[in-house]
Amino acid sequence: MTTAFDKDLELIFQKLTSDRQVKQALDFLKQDAPNTIAQQKELVVIEAPTFQEKQRSLHYAQMLKAAGLQDVTIDEKFNVCGKIYGSGKTGKSVLLEGHLDTVFSFGTVTDVIEKDGKLYAPGICDDTRALAANLSVIRALVNSGLRPHHDIMIAGTAAEEGLGAMSGMKYLVNNKAEEILAAISIDGPSNDVMYFNATGMINYDVTYTGPGGHAYLAFGTPSAVQAMGRAIAALSDMQVPETPKTTFTVSLANGGQAIHGIAQSANFKINMRSDSAEVLAQMEQQALAIFQQGADAENARWQKPGAVKVTFSKIMDVPAGSQSESCRMVQAAKLATLACGITPQPRLGGCTNSNMPIAIGIPAVTLGRGGAEYGTHTVDEWFDPAGVYVCEQKSLLLLLALAGLTDVTAAPQL
Repeated sequence: MTTAFDKDLELIFQKLTSDRQVKQALDFLKQDAPNTIAQQKELVVIEAPTFQEKQRSLHYAQMLKAAGLQDVTIDEKFNVCGKIYGSGKTGKSVLLEGHLDTVFSFGTVTDVIEKDGKLYAPGICDDTRALAANLSVIRALVNSGLRPHHDIMIAGTAAEEGLGAMSGMKYLVNNKAEEILAAISIDGPSNDVMYFNATGMINYDVTYTGPGGHAYLAFGTPSAVQAMGRAIAALSDMQVPETPKTTFTVSLANGGQAIHGIAQSANFKINMRSDSAEVLAQMEQQALAIFQQGADAENARWQKPGAVKVTFSKIMDVPAGSQSESCRMVQAAKLATLACGITPQPRLGGCTNSNMPIAIGIPAVTLGRGGAEYGTHTVDEWFDPAGVYVCEQKSLLLLLALAGLTDVTAAPQL
């Protein structure tokens, strides 16, 4: 971990952690932890599959209002957000958000089971925990009377998971790009992990079609499944760099219509990721050429040009981006973590809602949601809330550091 910090940022955190009202707010967050856990349990049973977040969004809007957030609104994507207005009336905001959606379909979550200090429910961690944590941060700011200089915006964002591709966050930050100075996302496990770079991700849906026929009588007809197989074999031989980390996998494949038939259709999906936008673009172009090569090679084998055809569409496109570990946003996130007695563990990659602000030049980090957890994205998911309030304490300190605290600290340049 890089340990050199700019002196003005160190001074900001020294002043914040010495301030009486800030200390009271940090203590409030610790005492408020039981309320936060209760709200986490309340939210998780309001199921919110990706693109179907309406009911949770409506409920969360009421919770935000009850916590003291002002001017709470829900946009057309079902992002919900509101503000704590700053004394400076600058029209600028620092954003704190968690995502509303989960990977689970309706009917998966029926109850929260408590056993041995753990909470068991699909989605109890990812990212329901963040939504509840951010409510506590609002209460701490409101109850303590702390006045930031810039506004603080709190949001629950839609469509982060799966094919949602962080589109809720993208919509929010793109529409408020002139207003948002910095963005903090709460996602991922533990109190020490942070993500400050944006791993880009592209998914393609690829389909091969052909005339098909009887396996014996129509032998010599090009097969859609065999064309797909040729493409997959070539894709698996793609060479990618270790640094920046770059990965790919054919994640799903199916095809054919009968055990004794030459396949009329075949389909696969491929996921490609890189910490570098340039490398990701190069891999994409290589893959696109291979999609066509699969059909061409199968047709050439049977001397039937054009018999099998390929079509493909991009079904996910999450931009890559990077920030230096020494940039001031990352320094501030580390200092907030250290101020809570935790040694930060920065990760070089990561595909989170922070991708979207980073992609358009807004400084951003994703901080872990605290506690201990197991089995995210499975029905066995559980959450252990021991010491979880440190997540909220980090968020509070980082928000105040970035937004500035009236009569205590000025907002820094990032």
